[in-house]
Amino acid sequence: MSAGALDFYVPGRSLLHRLDPRVKLFIIAAWGAVLFFWLSLALLIAALVAIHVALMASGYPKERLRTIWRAIAVLLALIVVIWPLFDRAGDVWFSLGPLDITRQGVLRGVVNATRIAGINFLFILWVGTTGPRELVHGFVRLGLPFRWGMALTIGLRFIPTFAGTWATVSDAQQARGLVLQGWWFRKARLMSPIFVAALVSAFRSSEQLAMTLDSRGFGASRRRTTFRDIAMQRADWVALALTVAVTGTLLWLSLARGVGRELLGLW
Repeated sequence: MSAGALDFYVPGRSLLHRLDPRVKLFIIAAWGAVLFFWLSLALLIAALVAIHVALMASGYPKERLRTIWRAIAVLLALIVVIWPLFDRAGDVWFSLGPLDITRQGVLRGVVNATRIAGINFLFILWVGTTGPRELVHGFVRLGLPFRWGMALTIGLRFIPTFAGTWATVSDAQQARGLVLQGWWFRKARLMSPIFVAALVSAFRSSEQLAMTLDSRGFGASRRRTTFRDIAMQRADWVALALTVAVTGTLLWLSLARGVGRELLGLW
C-alpha cells in the first residue's frame, strides 16, 4: 500500500466533512454496534454498500477505496478459509482428510469477513472525512487530555510516513540488487534489512518531532487556547438525533424481534 493511500484523510466540503467530529465518532460507534449484532449476510452486504455510497458521496477517491480493499483482501480471505476449520456446527459439506467442513461454518466465515470489512470502512468514513486538528479537538472536547489526543493524532499521521519510508528503502535496496522473490518465509527474511533501515529512520523522525514540539512550547501550559474551536451546529444535532433513532430502532429489532439474526435471511 502506498503512503498516499495510508493517509486516509481527504479534504472536502461534503456534509460528512462539515459534521462535528464528536457526532461522527458517535455515528461510527452506533453503526459499529449494529454491525456487531447483525448475523444476516444480506444486511451486512447492504450496510457495506451503504458505507461505500456515503464515502463516494463525500468525494472519497475510488482509487483509495480499491487500495484499501487490496490491503484487507488477504485478511478477509484468511477469515473465510480458517473460520470453517474451527466452526463445526451444521451439516458436513465436504471433508479435508480428518477435517469436516460444514456449510454453516463456511457461511459464518463469509459473514464475519463481511462484518470486519464493514467496520474497517466505517473507520475510513470517520478518519477519511475528519482532519487531524478536528480529531484532536473532538477528543479533547470529549474529556481526553490534550497530550493523549495529540499522541493519537501523531500515531495516525505516522502510518503514511512510515509506509513512505518503507517504500523508499525497499526501492533503494532493490535497485542495489535485492531480489524479493520466492516463498513468503524467504521474502520475510530478505525484508529484515529493509525493516531495520525503516525503523532507524522512524526513530530519527520521532526525535525530530520531539524537538519540534519542544521548540513550540508543547506542554508548557496546562490550559490551552485554540484559534478555531469546534461547536455543535443545527446539522450536527439533526444527524445525532437521526442516528439515535435509526440505530436504536435497528438494535431493538435485532435483539427483541430477531431481525438480522439469521445467516441467510432477515428473520
